[in-house]
Formats: sequence, C-alpha cells, structure tokens
Amino acid sequence: MATFRQWVAAEQLLSTCELTAFKKSCLAFDAEDYLDNLLTATLTREPLLPALGGLPFALQKHVDEDLQNLKDAGIKPIFVFNGLSAASIDGKMREREAKRASKVLDDAWRIYDQGRGEEAVNAFGKACTYKTSHILRWLFAHLHQQGITVRTAPYCAAAQLIHLLQDGFCDGIVASAAPLVFGADKVITSLDFSAGTVSWVDSATCQGKTMFTLDAFSDLLLLSGCVQQLLPPLINPVNMEPFEIGVLRGILTQQFRGDGHAFLLTQGQNPATRDPEYLTAFQQAKAFLRFPVYTTTTGQVITKNQEHAPGDVHAFTGQRLPDELYHYLARGVCGPRVLDWSAHRQSLELPPLDGGMSAAYRDVVESKLMPQRVKALSAMAVNLNRYFQHAPFESKAWFDAPGKGREVTAREGFEEAKAVMAGWHVPSATLGEAWSKSGRGVLGKGLALLSSPEQAKKTITERKSGTPIMLSKPVELLANTTLRFLQDAGYVNAADHSLSPWGTALQAALEEGRRNGFLAEGESEEGDVEEGEEAIFLAFELLRLRMLNTEDMFAVPPYSGGPIRGSTQDKANTLLISRVCTLARFHHRSIGYTGPLSRHLLAYHQLASSVRESARDLIDSHAAALLLSGAVDRLAVGQLKMSEFGSSLPFTREPDLGLSLVVKSWLDEMCKAIGGTTGQERHDVSGWFNYVVDFDADLQRAWELWGAVNAGVQAAGTVVPEGTKRMFRGADEWLNKKISDAEQEKGLPA
Repeated sequence: MATFRQWVAAEQLLSTCELTAFKKSCLAFDAEDYLDNLLTATLTREPLLPALGGLPFALQKHVDEDLQNLKDAGIKPIFVFNGLSAASIDGKMREREAKRASKVLDDAWRIYDQGRGEEAVNAFGKACTYKTSHILRWLFAHLHQQGITVRTAPYCAAAQLIHLLQDGFCDGIVASAAPLVFGADKVITSLDFSAGTVSWVDSATCQGKTMFTLDAFSDLLLLSGCVQQLLPPLINPVNMEPFEIGVLRGILTQQFRGDGHAFLLTQGQNPATRDPEYLTAFQQAKAFLRFPVYTTTTGQVITKNQEHAPGDVHAFTGQRLPDELYHYLARGVCGPRVLDWSAHRQSLELPPLDGGMSAAYRDVVESKLMPQRVKALSAMAVNLNRYFQHAPFESKAWFDAPGKGREVTAREGFEEAKAVMAGWHVPSATLGEAWSKSGRGVLGKGLALLSSPEQAKKTITERKSGTPIMLSKPVELLANTTLRFLQDAGYVNAADHSLSPWGTALQAALEEGRRNGFLAEGESEEGDVEEGEEAIFLAFELLRLRMLNTEDMFAVPPYSGGPIRGSTQDKANTLLISRVCTLARFHHRSIGYTGPLSRHLLAYHQLASSVRESARDLIDSHAAALLLSGAVDRLAVGQLKMSEFGSSLPFTREPDLGLSLVVKSWLDEMCKAIGGTTGQERHDVSGWFNYVVDFDADLQRAWELWGAVNAGVQAAGTVVPEGTKRMFRGADEWLNKKISDAEQEKGLPA
C-alpha cells in the first residue's frame, strides 16, 4: 500500500526549498509519524524488528543524528506524541487491524521455516510498525534526556500541532497527512539534511489536484488509512487489501462527488461489502475532526468550536478526564494506556508478535495479569469522581467471542489502593544514603532502603487530614512512587514496610547481581544497571505467575526454534536459561540484525513483555495518584522536573530477543555429542551473529544474570516451591559444567 508521502511524490504535489530558510525557526514534529517513518523508510528500516521485539538496534543512532542535524541547521524541534485514542479507534477497529498484522507475521514465520530467508525478511518488514508503543515510551524519555521539548497531546497529536502553530509556538509542522485533515494549510513531509532541502505539501494544491473540497479530501485521506490515529484503512473487497489512495480517489470522483459517507452507505447496501462498524467509526472520526481536543498554554483542555459542539462529545472522544490528568500525561508522568481504559471503560489485549496462539499466553493476559490491571485502575481512580470508581469496565482479548469479555470495576481494588497510598509520604531526609548511593536503579534503592527493619519503620509516614503538603523534591516523587509500587506488587509488607518473602528473595538476587558484576556500575553501557535490575525483577514476576520454568508452553508447529540438541534434560535446561535471558538487553552494533531467529523464544519474550507492560501500568498509576492526591507541592517541583520524573520511572526500554538467541545457540552447540563415531564438531556460534559488539562479554552477562536470579530463587524461602529450587539448582550445575567444558576446549591445541 502506497503511503501518503509516496502518493504526493508520485502525483508531484511536493514543493521544495532550501533548509537554510528555516534557520532560527522552531518545527513541531508528530512524534509517532516520525517514528513510523524511521521504521519503514528504506535507509533506516530494520525489517526483522517484529521477529526480535525491543527497539531497532540503530534507532538511537538515527534519532541522535537527526537531532544533531537539526541543531547544525539552527532549527529548534518540538515533539508531540499522541495521547488517548479517539472513540473511532475502539476495540473492534484496533482488533481488526491487529489481526491483519498478525496474519502478515504468521505468513513471515511460515516462509522463514521453509528456509526462504530473503523472502522472510521482506515479509517481516511489512509489519514493522505493529505493537511499537514501548518504542514511543523510550523515544519520549530519550528526547527529554537530550534536552528536547516533548509533550503528549490529550488525544490526537495533529490537533495539538495545529494549536501550537496557530498560537506562534512553532513555525511549521513536520508530519504526514493528519494535520491536513484537521485544517492545516501545509505540512512539511521531509527534511533532507544531506541535500539541504525541505519538502512540503499544502492543502490547496492537493484539493486542486483531486478537484475535491477540503471535506472531500479529508474523506479520501481517512478512508485510505492516512490518518491512522482516527481510522484504519477501508478494505477493498476485490483483493482484501486496503484501498490505494489513487483507486479510492477515482471511485469517490466518479460516483460520489467526493462524499466518503455516501460511498460507505452504498457499500452498506451490499451484503458482500456491508461493514456497519466501519461506518460508525467513520462518523465518529468526522465528528472528532470538527471538534478536536487540544491543550492550551495555560493547561486547559479545550474542545475546538465548543460553542457548536453537541452534548455527547464523549461519544467520539471518550469520557472526559480531569484536566490535571491530561497535564501529567503531557509531561510523561503517566502513559495513555490506563487513561484509555478509564476513558473508554474497556481494555483490549491484541495478538503479540508471535501470534499468541499458545494457551500459556492467553492464560496470562486473560486471568493472571487481571489482578494487577485492577490495581492500576484502582490506583488511578482513588482521586477521581465516582463514575471512574464505580462504572463497569470490560476487559477483552482478541480471542474472545463477541460479548465474552470480563467485567470488573476499579472499586474491586479501591480499599487496597487507598491503604497502599496512605503510608508512603517519605521525605528526602528519611531516604538518606540508601537512596542517594550510586550504583543502583530505583528498584534497587527502594529495596535497599527497606532491607533494614529500623529504616523500614521510619518510612511509615501517614499524612493526617488537614496537614500541609509533605513532598516537594523530585527525588521524593520518584522514591514514593517506587515504594508504593513495590508494596502494591507484593514485595513489601503493609504493616511495617519490611520486605516480604518475595522482597527478600528479590533483594538477594540484586545483591548477587552486584557481587558477580551483572549490576556493576561504570563497566557497561548507560542504563545497563537500571535495565539489569528490571530484568531480575521481571524474572521474579514470572516466577510468581508460575511462568518461569521448563514447561513446554509452545507447540511445534508453529513455534519453531526451541532447543534441539542433547537429552530431554539438556533441552529443558537450555530452555530455562534462555527464557531468563529474554529479559536482558543484547549489545548489538547500530545496524539491522542478521542471525538466527526463534518463534519459540519470541513467544516467551512476548509473554514477559506483557508482564513488563503490566508493571509499567501499575507504576504509572501510582505516579499520577501521588500527584492527584495533593501530597506534592507541584510548583516547587516545577514543570521540567515533572518530565524528568516521568522519564526516570522504570520499565521504559523493552529488551530485544538477541541475548536469548545467543544463549540458546551457544548451549545447543555445547550439547552436541562430538568426537567418537558421531562425526560432529563444535561450531563457533559467534560467527552467526555478525554485528554483536562483544559476543563473549554478552555471554558472560547472561551467566551473571542467571546467577543472580538463581541466588534469589534459592533465598526465597517457602514462597518458591522446593521443586522449583531443585530445577534451578540442577540447571545451574549443568550450566557451570558446560562453561567449564568450553574453557577446557579453548585450551586444547589446534
């Protein structure tokens, strides 16, 4: 399907000028469009991204190069992210698009399993923008850390961009089609730094070329999927693919005078093309275009043309949230996911990158993570009005039959959420050395603070009614949010703030990680300590859900790529250690990946990813709740520090599958029966991973991560069954033997 950029280039609708014309100007970027362009453009795309998860390996390099080029050109950038979904992108619309992407990925895996490598790479590349919300979260934090102004719109970024332009906060918009349908006169589609040129398209030229009014031109862009924030593309019943812009333009011109609504009504009269859900979504999208929502410079959330707006604006935007929450969303204190649930009273689980055909994945998202989601909703709702506390909420998954979702309310966890929040208003003086000491991320600092019973009791800091605001420093926001999260997640006892048995086990694992070098500061890339702590934390979350084990969760076919060498026990040990290693980052050069893939390990990676996302939801809710409760002097904290707070929260960056693939490949090779009559020889698997930064160093980090997790498991007391401890001990002894064998083989003469 041709994109809007490809269409305007093919139709010769672009205008071009010198980049120097924008010197000393400010340009506002649609952040999601910017990311999608990086993920799909020929020079920057990494087609195997959907087979690996995580971030593209060269993404940070490309972003940093663009930021430097903008600085060199004298251009100040602002990045605006999409916020809540409009009602037109409801569960049904998102589900149908997700199923289309899932079908593309299933076909790609089928081609890969047939050994058609180059075709598989191209097939994976067709779904590079599917399930990338975690990349947007990383991009927001990274841009902020680079000193760039970043904001999240209350809803569609395009509406916010136009407001920034009209109020003089920027001199131009860099985006795709979306601002044009919201009424922008022109939009910059690309900046070519090597050629020193800027290309843009203006609405009047497009309307003249198509001979459409603005309203008809908007219909064309909506129906062809050029404004994905409001409407997915209409599917052509002839080939079951999205309508091309040129084809759709011809149909609308010849038969409907450019009226998209009339076209959909005509389709609805034919049983073969009838799609009432899409018609409703189109009507909602059109209403949102007329009455878009944006935030003013004073923090007010405004509906444009409000004096003419109908009384049921919520029918196309979702339920209105307090302006204060949109303020925290704008600055990255919380993400849009839980707010979307609250506004639309529905959550929808979409198929993961592996397809989600396993019973294990479906069990996790359908039932095992539900208590944590209720906690996140409850924490957010405590300080909201009664509607958000009591209105029913539907949790659905893509595999549910119509009408088969699970109904919950925030009220189910309301009292527990209030109890968690009541006892944590810890001032910086109490945080002391445990929090200021370097070499730990926020999770490690929180557990270290509470590991001393005496210090833990000092953190019981209830705020009595009518007492003044207690917190005013950024470190206090981050610490109290983290501590509340740790208690709500079950790692801290409510009564005396001491570590629970799970907290004690997690603390033992982190201490071993510091001892063995996995969490060593100054010897690895920036962020490795924090991400290392998160990896260990997620291992224990998976243990608590009884998902970190040697069970065969993923059937073959279709889940190819599991352990293949050695005895049944060898394969089980390889699987367990490889699963732990899905949780940590692979150090790869800033170039697209080439190497072995595994749908089997990707399935486990996606299971862990859903657990990670649930943890982020919970900590997001506690971050917002801390501020909503009036316990923080927000003026003393300041706006910049508010964004710093949001960017410092854990679970910002999702690891890719690379380290697990390295570990599984190496262990498989070490399980070969070599010598004797077998005729087999050991291969150096480092040659299978062409662009790894340091293969041996990453392998060593994998063993250190494993050692830390195993130490925590053995220290866990009765909360971890003895059978699980034996499983880990056995795998650990087996691994040490394999490492010893490898070292001996290296010492043999050639």
